[in-house]
Amino acid sequence: MTIPLFSPSTPFGPFQPLHEYAIANAESISWDNWYNLFVIPLVPLYIQALLLRYERTRYYRIAVGVVGITLLGRAVVGYRFTQPWFNALNNGIGIGVMHLIARYLEFGFIEGPLVDRYFEAKGRHPLIGAMDVAINARWIGLGAIDLDHKGKVDPGHIHLNNGNDDGHISPSKDDTDVIDGGLEFSNTHQNIPNMEERTKESWLLWPTVKRTRLQAVVRHVYLAIRNYVIFDTALYLIRYFGRTTIGADHPVPNALYKFSHENRFIILPCLKGFVKQEHLIAPWYIVEIVTSISVASGVWLGISSGYHLIGAILVGTGLWETESWELDLFDSPLLADSLLDLWGRRWHQFFRHHFILYSTLILRLFHLPINSGSTLFLSFILSGLMHSIGQFTMNPHPPLLPIFLLFPLSGMGCSLEVMFKRMTGKKVGGVYGRLWAWIAMLAFGRLGTKAWLESGVGGSYLTPPGAGEWLVKDLVEPYLIGKV
Repeated sequence: MTIPLFSPSTPFGPFQPLHEYAIANAESISWDNWYNLFVIPLVPLYIQALLLRYERTRYYRIAVGVVGITLLGRAVVGYRFTQPWFNALNNGIGIGVMHLIARYLEFGFIEGPLVDRYFEAKGRHPLIGAMDVAINARWIGLGAIDLDHKGKVDPGHIHLNNGNDDGHISPSKDDTDVIDGGLEFSNTHQNIPNMEERTKESWLLWPTVKRTRLQAVVRHVYLAIRNYVIFDTALYLIRYFGRTTIGADHPVPNALYKFSHENRFIILPCLKGFVKQEHLIAPWYIVEIVTSISVASGVWLGISSGYHLIGAILVGTGLWETESWELDLFDSPLLADSLLDLWGRRWHQFFRHHFILYSTLILRLFHLPINSGSTLFLSFILSGLMHSIGQFTMNPHPPLLPIFLLFPLSGMGCSLEVMFKRMTGKKVGGVYGRLWAWIAMLAFGRLGTKAWLESGVGGSYLTPPGAGEWLVKDLVEPYLIGKV
């Protein structure tokens, strides 16, 4: 008997029993038990990363992965934030757990070995190297994205019989179209790639500015604080101006519509003495556009703030090289000039890597053609499933179907860009590409924004409150945005 996904009675489909069990039985996360969810289930991942340094460890890594997934599964249904104002954090936990399960599976089945030869050649301790593989974005490009070196899934990958001795693409070969930038290394070579060879990996950016350790730490701290302040300000604005609609910590039907149509907001209230107030009133659609941008930017800034905080701590210890944490998980998403540019390069790469990997494996399993189109489309399907089903520890939870649809629609937009290039010979980009990307993402993103905000997510606290309240009351409300 199949359990339908997204139905009113079983929105989580086959995961509905897990959702119901977690809501009924999970303990509230506290300072006394937080490590049961955030520490213990991650220890096997580090053990996997250590084993992944050596050949012929696949069976051991699979066993460790089973232990890790078991611990992770027990923890995620056993602990959750039960306070309504922390409910949005459960969303992040659910999505994070699905990502970690995917990583446990990959670290278990990948042939290996997976070693960051560049930094270890500079003196990095192997124990630190394994930790870095487990937590840093750079591990994506250290080895094959396929599970083994047989049955290649893309001709752009390096094969053991046609690559350089060090396992790298020839400098004359364009590797920009390699799926996920995956580079497959020989299991037997001992050469350490130098910096010039590493820069040939055009998909993996390298810092252009050399910084001292102190400069790097200061930069990470600055970016972490800056992103936190902006994120906290956006969250407080939603709670402050929409406390009975989009800022409530409980579901409010048609919250976004009520917020944009039943309130009147003034742009630049500091000009009221010079301009008639009616000329400063923001139309309802501007209010909704700004709200949608704030929600999307909040996801970006929140994750980025945490990433830079971790970077500041690890680089500050002296155990990590400054350059290994110089690049953000994001590359200025607001500057994207196409949907492919946004999702393929500027958005964070952790999830993208796994979507491509598992899309390829699924296509292979069902003997379907593996090409850029099929991989692209299935990747967005998996992304939609992860972001919707990942809310299984939330109570109440948003409607899942709108959140799911956001991603396949984005995939369709990317497919249109591919078709445009094939028909015209030109890539989508420039001013018109940026306009298209903004219009498309505002249209698609509204589905997720509406679903999240009408479920009470807007009233959640995702950051330690403080900076946002001060800025809103002393700067934003008097000078930038006011409410009539």
